[in-house]
Amino acid sequence: MSLFFRNNKNNNDSSFNEMKDNISNNIKENTKRVTGDFRKFSKFFIFIMILIILLSTAKSFVFIVREDEVAVVREFGKITKIIVDKDNIVAEEQHKLKPELKNVKIIYDKGLFFKIPFITKIRKETSKLLTYVSQSEEINTKDKIKYDISMFAQWEITHPALFQMTLKSVNNASSFLDEQIYPVVIQRINQLNSTAFLTDKEILYSTLDEGLKQLNEKVAENGIVVKDIEIYRTLLPSANIESTYRKMVAEREAIAQQMRSEGQELYQKTVAETDKEVAQIIAKSIEESEKIRGEADAEALEIYANGFSRDPEFYEFWKTLDSYEKTIDEDTVIFMDKNNKFLKYFSGE
Repeated sequence: MSLFFRNNKNNNDSSFNEMKDNISNNIKENTKRVTGDFRKFSKFFIFIMILIILLSTAKSFVFIVREDEVAVVREFGKITKIIVDKDNIVAEEQHKLKPELKNVKIIYDKGLFFKIPFITKIRKETSKLLTYVSQSEEINTKDKIKYDISMFAQWEITHPALFQMTLKSVNNASSFLDEQIYPVVIQRINQLNSTAFLTDKEILYSTLDEGLKQLNEKVAENGIVVKDIEIYRTLLPSANIESTYRKMVAEREAIAQQMRSEGQELYQKTVAETDKEVAQIIAKSIEESEKIRGEADAEALEIYANGFSRDPEFYEFWKTLDSYEKTIDEDTVIFMDKNNKFLKYFSGE
């Protein structure tokens, strides 16, 4: 009995130790697996962090200039290059206006560019067309008529370095254009009379184009170009409305009278030419008809002569009957006389 219990105890101890070893081995294996997974995760996490750091750092090495932008690149505060549109044809000419920019490079391209972090600084400006709108201003035409006009202009930044050096901002540029555009436009409109200014668009546009050329010569050193100038509103001061209205009515009446006179002159000239042409046609027709009639009569006489020469008695008879037809009608009274040769055919001879 004691031997049985002793053997049973030994068996239990052996089973317990075996279980203990199994648990210990499982714990070790799980620990190794967890440790391996953690190491793999740590490596992946470190890789992701490095990638994020590299990507965030890479942005400091590049910059992008969009199609609707121009840019100025500075290194240590000094301008080294400008980036403008591919079709920019005035940047190089404007570039020559500032000798201090002779070493600055002009890049006619857009897209991705490299830079040195903390050293290279980029300042961008828009390359879109910008609109300037003026306040209402008073002008005097050549014939001393006053008008209140409002103007607008389309302009763009063509040399961003010059623009940033002089005007610095779009708001400053608008104020600058306000000072430049008005004198140029007024100077030329003062040379037009009111009729040409109001009604002759060809003259007005030609005048504004001349002013536009002069204006662009003045603003070139500011790195901008004015593309277009238009007068979009013209108003009469209240004191001038009635007199201008009367003048316009008188001018229209004069034009209408001139057109009526020219029309009447053209009518009379046309009628005279037509009457002359009709008279010539009628005269020619009469001449041709008489010529044809004469030729026909001559031909008929010739035929008659040839025919009657063969039988003179018949010819005399036919001519007598013809004279009867022409001289005798139903009211004619005939006195028969046998000695009257004209009536010989009535006497039976």
